Amino acid sequence: MNKLLTTLASGVMAVSASMASVSSHAAVQCTDFDSVNNAPYFHAPDKQGFRFFWNKWLSEDIPFHMGHDTIIGEGQTATVTGKFDYGAVAHKDLEYEYVKAYVYGSGMDDWQYVGRYKTNSDGKIFVEVDDLTEGHYQVKMVVVGDLSEANSYITVVKQGAKAVVFDIDETLTTDDLEQILDYTGIEAADARGGAAELVNSYVAKGYHPLFVTARTYWYAKGSRHWLSDHLGVPEATLRTTLSNETGLFKTAEYKTAVLQEVQEAGMEIVRAYGNATTDIEGFANAGVPLSEIYVVGDKAGEMGSQPIEGGEYWSHLSEVVEDTPHSGCSQ
Repeated sequence: MNKLLTTLASGVMAVSASMASVSSHAAVQCTDFDSVNNAPYFHAPDKQGFRFFWNKWLSEDIPFHMGHDTIIGEGQTATVTGKFDYGAVAHKDLEYEYVKAYVYGSGMDDWQYVGRYKTNSDGKIFVEVDDLTEGHYQVKMVVVGDLSEANSYITVVKQGAKAVVFDIDETLTTDDLEQILDYTGIEAADARGGAAELVNSYVAKGYHPLFVTARTYWYAKGSRHWLSDHLGVPEATLRTTLSNETGLFKTAEYKTAVLQEVQEAGMEIVRAYGNATTDIEGFANAGVPLSEIYVVGDKAGEMGSQPIEGGEYWSHLSEVVEDTPHSGCSQ
Protein backbone atom coordinates (compact mmCIF):
# COMPACT_ATOMS: atom_id res chain seq x y z
CA MET A 1 0.00 0.00 0.00
CA ASN A 2 2.78 2.38 0.96
CA LYS A 3 4.55 1.54 -2.31
CA LEU A 4 1.36 2.34 -4.25
CA LEU A 5 0.94 5.66 -2.43
CA THR A 6 4.56 6.52 -3.12
CA THR A 7 4.09 5.73 -6.82
CA LEU A 8 0.93 7.81 -7.01
CA ALA A 9 2.60 10.69 -5.20
CA SER A 10 5.53 10.55 -7.58
CA GLY A 11 3.15 10.62 -10.52
CA VAL A 12 1.30 13.63 -9.13
CA MET A 13 4.57 15.43 -8.53
CA ALA A 14 5.72 14.68 -12.07
CA VAL A 15 2.44 15.95 -13.54
CA SER A 16 2.62 19.06 -11.35
CA ALA A 17 6.18 19.72 -12.43
CA SER A 18 5.20 19.25 -16.06
CA MET A 19 2.25 21.62 -15.68
CA ALA A 20 4.47 24.17 -13.96
CA SER A 21 6.94 23.90 -16.81
CA VAL A 22 4.19 24.38 -19.38
CA SER A 23 2.80 27.31 -17.42
CA SER A 24 6.25 28.92 -17.21
CA HIS A 25 6.84 28.26 -20.89
CA ALA A 26 3.48 29.78 -21.82
CA ALA A 27 4.43 32.91 -19.86
CA VAL A 28 7.38 33.61 -22.14
CA GLN A 29 6.70 36.50 -24.50
CA CYS A 30 7.80 36.62 -28.13
CA THR A 31 10.37 39.33 -28.84
CA ASP A 32 8.59 42.68 -28.98
CA PHE A 33 10.16 43.99 -32.18
CA ASP A 34 7.35 46.51 -32.64
CA SER A 35 8.51 48.38 -29.56
CA VAL A 36 11.65 49.63 -31.32
CA ASN A 37 10.24 49.71 -34.84
CA ASN A 38 7.57 52.18 -33.69
CA ALA A 39 9.76 54.32 -31.46
CA PRO A 40 8.66 57.94 -31.03
CA TYR A 41 10.69 60.74 -32.58
CA PHE A 42 14.04 61.15 -30.90
CA HIS A 43 14.94 64.70 -29.95
CA ALA A 44 18.73 64.90 -30.07
CA PRO A 45 20.50 66.80 -27.29
CA ASP A 46 22.04 70.20 -27.98
CA LYS A 47 25.37 70.09 -29.75
CA GLN A 48 28.05 71.13 -27.27
CA GLY A 49 31.22 70.83 -29.32
CA PHE A 50 34.24 68.66 -28.60
CA ARG A 51 36.47 68.89 -25.55
CA PHE A 52 39.63 68.63 -27.67
CA PHE A 53 40.28 70.36 -31.00
CA TRP A 54 41.91 67.27 -32.53
CA ASN A 55 38.67 65.35 -32.02
CA LYS A 56 36.84 68.04 -33.96
CA TRP A 57 39.26 67.44 -36.82
CA LEU A 58 38.73 63.71 -36.42
CA SER A 59 34.96 64.11 -36.71
CA GLU A 60 35.34 65.46 -40.24
CA ASP A 61 35.86 61.84 -41.31
CA ILE A 62 33.17 59.13 -41.54
CA PRO A 63 31.92 57.81 -38.16
CA PHE A 64 32.02 54.07 -37.59
CA HIS A 65 30.38 54.01 -34.18
CA MET A 66 28.68 50.88 -32.90
CA GLY A 67 26.70 49.59 -29.94
CA HIS A 68 27.16 46.08 -28.58
CA ASP A 69 23.78 44.29 -28.43
CA THR A 70 23.02 42.22 -25.36
CA ILE A 71 20.49 39.73 -24.03
CA ILE A 72 19.79 39.63 -20.30
CA GLY A 73 17.39 37.90 -17.94
CA GLU A 74 14.65 39.75 -16.10
CA GLY A 75 16.03 41.46 -13.02
CA GLN A 76 19.56 41.69 -14.44
CA THR A 77 21.40 44.90 -15.28
CA ALA A 78 22.37 45.34 -18.91
CA THR A 79 25.81 46.72 -19.67
CA VAL A 80 25.91 48.16 -23.17
CA THR A 81 29.29 48.84 -24.75
CA GLY A 82 29.46 51.82 -27.07
CA LYS A 83 32.49 52.11 -29.35
CA PHE A 84 33.24 55.36 -31.19
CA ASP A 85 35.75 55.91 -33.98
CA TYR A 86 36.14 57.75 -37.27
CA GLY A 87 37.72 56.94 -40.62
CA ALA A 88 37.28 53.99 -42.97
CA VAL A 89 41.02 53.35 -43.01
CA ALA A 90 42.52 54.64 -39.77
CA HIS A 91 39.57 53.90 -37.48
CA LYS A 92 40.87 56.44 -34.97
CA ASP A 93 39.19 56.14 -31.57
CA LEU A 94 37.25 59.10 -30.19
CA GLU A 95 39.02 59.58 -26.87
CA TYR A 96 37.77 61.40 -23.75
CA GLU A 97 34.67 62.95 -25.25
CA TYR A 98 31.17 63.06 -23.82
CA VAL A 99 28.35 60.82 -25.01
CA LYS A 100 24.74 60.93 -23.83
CA ALA A 101 22.70 57.72 -23.67
CA TYR A 102 18.95 57.17 -23.97
CA VAL A 103 16.69 54.11 -23.95
CA TYR A 104 13.27 53.29 -25.37
CA GLY A 105 11.35 50.05 -25.67
CA SER A 106 8.62 47.77 -24.36
CA GLY A 107 6.12 49.51 -22.08
CA MET A 108 7.71 52.96 -22.42
CA ASP A 109 5.91 56.10 -23.59
CA ASP A 110 8.99 58.04 -24.66
CA TRP A 111 12.78 58.02 -24.74
CA GLN A 112 14.35 58.02 -21.29
CA TYR A 113 17.65 59.69 -20.51
CA VAL A 114 20.16 57.27 -18.98
CA GLY A 115 23.20 59.47 -18.41
CA ARG A 116 26.33 61.18 -19.70
CA TYR A 117 29.53 59.20 -20.21
CA LYS A 118 33.09 60.00 -21.26
CA THR A 119 34.84 57.74 -23.75
CA ASN A 120 38.03 56.07 -22.60
CA SER A 121 41.35 55.69 -24.46
CA ASP A 122 39.75 52.97 -26.62
CA GLY A 123 36.83 55.17 -27.59
CA LYS A 124 34.44 53.12 -25.46
CA ILE A 125 31.72 53.82 -22.94
CA PHE A 126 29.84 51.34 -20.76
CA VAL A 127 26.18 52.16 -20.21
CA GLU A 128 24.36 50.35 -17.42
CA VAL A 129 20.59 50.05 -17.82
CA ASP A 130 18.47 48.40 -15.14
CA ASP A 131 14.84 47.99 -14.10
CA LEU A 132 13.88 46.64 -17.51
CA THR A 133 11.07 44.12 -17.74
CA GLU A 134 10.75 41.36 -20.34
CA GLY A 135 10.85 43.01 -23.76
CA HIS A 136 13.00 44.61 -26.45
CA TYR A 137 14.77 47.97 -26.13
CA GLN A 138 16.93 50.33 -28.16
CA VAL A 139 19.79 52.27 -26.61
CA LYS A 140 20.84 55.41 -28.48
CA MET A 141 24.27 56.87 -27.66
CA VAL A 142 24.91 60.38 -29.01
CA VAL A 143 28.29 62.11 -29.26
CA VAL A 144 27.57 65.64 -27.99
CA GLY A 145 30.40 67.07 -30.09
CA ASP A 146 28.79 66.40 -33.47
CA LEU A 147 25.55 64.49 -32.66
CA SER A 148 26.74 61.36 -34.45
CA GLU A 149 25.35 58.27 -32.77
CA ALA A 150 25.53 54.56 -32.14
CA ASN A 151 22.54 52.31 -31.55
CA SER A 152 22.33 49.00 -29.75
CA TYR A 153 19.56 46.67 -28.62
CA ILE A 154 18.79 45.03 -25.31
CA THR A 155 16.51 42.00 -25.21
CA VAL A 156 15.21 41.05 -21.75
CA VAL A 157 13.99 37.46 -21.50
CA LYS A 158 12.44 35.00 -19.09
CA GLN A 159 13.66 31.45 -18.70
CA GLY A 160 12.40 29.42 -21.64
CA ALA A 161 12.83 31.97 -24.43
CA LYS A 162 14.28 30.34 -27.54
CA ALA A 163 16.70 31.53 -30.20
CA VAL A 164 18.17 30.41 -33.51
CA VAL A 165 21.76 31.48 -34.27
CA PHE A 166 23.01 32.65 -37.67
CA ASP A 167 26.51 33.38 -38.88
CA ILE A 168 26.47 35.99 -41.69
CA ASP A 169 29.38 35.76 -44.14
CA GLU A 170 29.05 32.81 -46.53
CA THR A 171 26.13 31.58 -44.42
CA LEU A 172 23.51 34.20 -45.23
CA THR A 173 25.68 35.80 -47.93
CA THR A 174 27.06 33.87 -50.89
CA ASP A 175 30.74 34.59 -50.34
CA ASP A 176 33.09 35.44 -47.47
CA LEU A 177 34.78 38.10 -49.58
CA GLU A 178 31.57 40.05 -49.85
CA GLN A 179 31.97 41.58 -46.40
CA ILE A 180 34.97 43.48 -47.80
CA LEU A 181 33.08 44.52 -50.94
CA ASP A 182 30.08 45.56 -48.87
CA TYR A 183 32.25 47.53 -46.47
CA THR A 184 34.11 49.44 -49.16
CA GLY A 185 30.88 50.23 -50.97
CA ILE A 186 31.93 48.47 -54.20
CA GLU A 187 28.85 46.30 -54.10
CA ALA A 188 26.29 44.99 -51.65
CA ALA A 189 26.67 41.39 -50.56
CA ASP A 190 24.33 38.93 -52.27
CA ALA A 191 22.13 36.75 -50.08
CA ARG A 192 21.98 32.98 -50.52
CA GLY A 193 18.79 31.71 -52.04
CA GLY A 194 16.14 31.40 -49.35
CA ALA A 195 18.21 33.19 -46.69
CA ALA A 196 15.57 35.85 -46.07
CA GLU A 197 12.82 33.23 -45.87
CA LEU A 198 14.96 31.14 -43.54
CA VAL A 199 15.43 33.85 -40.92
CA ASN A 200 11.92 35.25 -41.17
CA SER A 201 10.34 31.79 -40.91
CA TYR A 202 11.93 31.39 -37.49
CA VAL A 203 10.85 34.87 -36.45
CA ALA A 204 7.28 33.99 -37.45
CA LYS A 205 7.52 30.86 -35.29
CA GLY A 206 8.55 32.93 -32.26
CA TYR A 207 12.29 32.30 -32.22
CA HIS A 208 14.65 35.17 -31.50
CA PRO A 209 17.21 35.55 -34.33
CA LEU A 210 20.74 35.89 -32.98
CA PHE A 211 23.34 37.02 -35.54
CA VAL A 212 26.87 36.17 -34.42
CA THR A 213 29.56 37.19 -36.87
CA ALA A 214 33.35 37.33 -36.69
CA ARG A 215 33.19 40.68 -38.49
CA THR A 216 34.87 43.33 -36.38
CA TYR A 217 32.96 46.21 -34.82
CA TRP A 218 33.25 48.73 -37.65
CA TYR A 219 31.13 46.44 -39.83
CA ALA A 220 28.28 46.57 -37.31
CA LYS A 221 26.30 49.45 -38.82
CA GLY A 222 26.65 48.13 -42.37
CA SER A 223 25.82 44.59 -41.25
CA ARG A 224 22.63 45.76 -39.58
CA HIS A 225 21.62 47.69 -42.67
CA TRP A 226 22.30 44.65 -44.84
CA LEU A 227 20.17 42.39 -42.65
CA SER A 228 17.33 44.89 -42.82
CA ASP A 229 17.60 45.88 -46.48
CA HIS A 230 18.43 42.49 -48.03
CA LEU A 231 16.71 40.03 -45.70
CA GLY A 232 13.99 42.22 -44.24
CA VAL A 233 14.65 40.96 -40.72
CA PRO A 234 13.66 42.95 -37.63
CA GLU A 235 16.12 44.81 -35.41
CA ALA A 236 17.27 41.77 -33.47
CA THR A 237 20.56 40.91 -31.73
CA LEU A 238 23.75 41.39 -33.74
CA ARG A 239 27.13 40.55 -32.24
CA THR A 240 30.41 41.52 -33.84
CA THR A 241 33.90 41.22 -32.38
CA LEU A 242 35.60 44.16 -30.72
CA SER A 243 38.99 43.46 -32.31
CA ASN A 244 40.47 42.12 -35.53
CA GLU A 245 42.51 39.59 -33.57
CA THR A 246 39.39 37.96 -32.14
CA GLY A 247 37.70 37.69 -35.53
CA LEU A 248 40.77 36.30 -37.27
CA PHE A 249 42.30 33.98 -34.69
CA LYS A 250 39.74 33.26 -31.95
CA THR A 251 36.53 32.83 -33.90
CA ALA A 252 35.32 29.60 -32.28
CA GLU A 253 36.08 30.80 -28.76
CA TYR A 254 34.32 34.10 -29.42
CA LYS A 255 31.18 32.43 -30.74
CA THR A 256 31.09 29.98 -27.85
CA ALA A 257 31.35 32.86 -25.37
CA VAL A 258 28.49 34.78 -27.01
CA LEU A 259 26.19 31.73 -26.96
CA GLN A 260 27.08 30.95 -23.35
CA GLU A 261 26.31 34.53 -22.35
CA VAL A 262 22.89 34.23 -23.99
CA GLN A 263 22.25 30.88 -22.30
CA GLU A 264 23.17 32.30 -18.90
CA ALA A 265 20.50 34.96 -19.44
CA GLY A 266 17.91 32.17 -19.72
CA MET A 267 17.55 31.84 -23.48
CA GLU A 268 17.77 28.40 -25.09
CA ILE A 269 19.73 28.02 -28.34
CA VAL A 270 17.73 25.46 -30.30
CA ARG A 271 19.48 25.56 -33.68
CA ALA A 272 22.47 27.21 -35.35
CA TYR A 273 23.60 27.94 -38.91
CA GLY A 274 27.14 28.44 -40.17
CA ASN A 275 29.56 27.71 -42.98
CA ALA A 276 32.91 27.01 -41.30
CA THR A 277 34.45 24.47 -38.97
CA THR A 278 34.97 27.31 -36.48
CA ASP A 279 31.20 27.80 -36.50
CA ILE A 280 30.63 24.12 -35.78
CA GLU A 281 33.22 24.14 -33.01
CA GLY A 282 31.93 27.35 -31.47
CA PHE A 283 28.29 26.22 -31.50
CA ALA A 284 29.02 22.69 -30.27
CA ASN A 285 31.21 23.92 -27.42
CA ALA A 286 28.24 25.98 -26.24
CA GLY A 287 26.14 22.82 -26.09
CA VAL A 288 24.20 23.05 -29.35
CA PRO A 289 23.72 19.43 -30.51
CA LEU A 290 25.40 18.52 -33.78
CA SER A 291 21.98 17.36 -34.94
CA GLU A 292 20.88 21.02 -34.77
CA ILE A 293 23.96 22.61 -36.33
CA TYR A 294 23.35 23.18 -40.04
CA VAL A 295 26.25 24.04 -42.33
CA VAL A 296 26.18 25.40 -45.87
CA GLY A 297 29.01 25.55 -48.39
CA ASP A 298 32.24 23.58 -48.65
CA LYS A 299 32.19 22.45 -45.01
CA ALA A 300 28.60 21.17 -45.08
CA GLY A 301 28.29 17.97 -43.08
CA GLU A 302 31.77 18.12 -41.56
CA MET A 303 32.42 17.22 -37.91
CA GLY A 304 28.98 15.59 -37.67
CA SER A 305 27.04 18.72 -38.64
CA GLN A 306 23.91 18.67 -40.79
CA PRO A 307 24.54 19.62 -44.44
CA ILE A 308 22.61 22.23 -46.40
CA GLU A 309 22.82 20.84 -49.92
CA GLY A 310 23.17 22.91 -53.06
CA GLY A 311 24.26 26.15 -51.41
CA GLU A 312 20.69 27.43 -51.01
CA TYR A 313 17.97 27.08 -48.38
CA TRP A 314 14.90 26.33 -50.48
CA SER A 315 14.81 22.56 -49.87
CA HIS A 316 15.82 23.00 -46.24
CA LEU A 317 12.87 25.32 -45.70
CA SER A 318 10.37 22.70 -46.78
CA GLU A 319 12.17 19.68 -45.31
CA VAL A 320 13.20 21.06 -41.91
CA VAL A 321 12.03 24.58 -41.09
CA GLU A 322 8.41 24.09 -42.09
CA ASP A 323 8.06 21.20 -39.66
CA THR A 324 9.78 23.02 -36.80
CA PRO A 325 7.20 23.70 -34.08
CA HIS A 326 6.44 27.17 -32.79
CA SER A 327 8.71 28.23 -29.93
CA GLY A 328 5.74 28.45 -27.59
CA CYS A 329 6.10 32.15 -26.86
CA SER A 330 3.00 34.35 -26.77
CA GLN A 331 2.36 37.74 -28.34
